Amino acid sequence: MNFIRHFILPSSRRLTAPTLPLLLRLPPNGSNLHLQFHTKEATTTRAKFANNNSNSTEMDTTIHSAGISEVHNVPMSVIKRPIPSVLDEQKVQSLMDTIEAETGEDDVPPVDILWITGSKGGNYYFSFGGCHRFEAYKRLNRTTIKAKLVRSTLGDLYHYMGSSAPTSLK
Repeated sequence: MNFIRHFILPSSRRLTAPTLPLLLRLPPNGSNLHLQFHTKEATTTRAKFANNNSNSTEMDTTIHSAGISEVHNVPMSVIKRPIPSVLDEQKVQSLMDTIEAETGEDDVPPVDILWITGSKGGNYYFSFGGCHRFEAYKRLNRTTIKAKLVRSTLGDLYHYMGSSAPTSLK
């Protein structure tokens, strides 16, 4: 797998701090691999790699925010969600219950938000993943949502929206 890491890691301009490797080998024979998916969304997973004789390592991140540790409370009103969500109502209700009973910062992971600075200095915030979390916060009438801001460009936005992406932001 080292040959794959050679192609993936150098191309990511978002990795700014030392992080866990994006590609991890399976534990040696005799070890346990535990995957705990807290959401069905592909964007956020928590994987726990445990070895019978060592401490475990936990990873709660996305490929976009792997090098970002700072979490912000972003006003819901400034976030643009250009793609309609397809929601599982039970999941939204479960998240609402978890958010209301939240005892720590790690109960509900932050969403990733693409942060684009316009040509005249305006800030634009786009969210594509975390639709169930976003909807749960919205239904609870929360004014902010926990988020990791991912510095992005119009080119990045184009990858999500194709020809529907704006050609310029002011």
